[in-house]
Amino acid sequence: MTALKKGDRNKINLEGLDPRESCEVDACFKAVEPHANRWDYYIGLGRNGALYFEVHEVSEAELVCLMAKAQWLREKIASLGWAEIGGRSLFVAPTKGITPFALYGELSRRLALKKITVIMKGDRVCDLI
Repeated sequence: MTALKKGDRNKINLEGLDPRESCEVDACFKAVEPHANRWDYYIGLGRNGALYFEVHEVSEAELVCLMAKAQWLREKIASLGWAEIGGRSLFVAPTKGITPFALYGELSRRLALKKITVIMKGDRVCDLI
């Protein structure tokens, strides 16, 4: 979990999983693709493969950006032979909660249609994969 920025580590609960490696994907591509919508993190898991984790605002205004980030990541996974996630969702943790929170269900549903799962602080990822 060393690749995760200190402020992001508490946004994902990997209890029950076996994290073995991590990479800040965003930092790896910042220089070569400065204007791309880049995904934040890769986390390699012992028995459970891999997961990809983003810390981002979850709001109506940011849905298009989140979907573009997911598309960018999926293209990288396919073209570079990165660890597959076997149909598993990508995960996004809200930076400051869902805005407005009244839209939480609708925003989560729309993201889920694109195989992106919103995780709130404390949600155990092992219960979601």
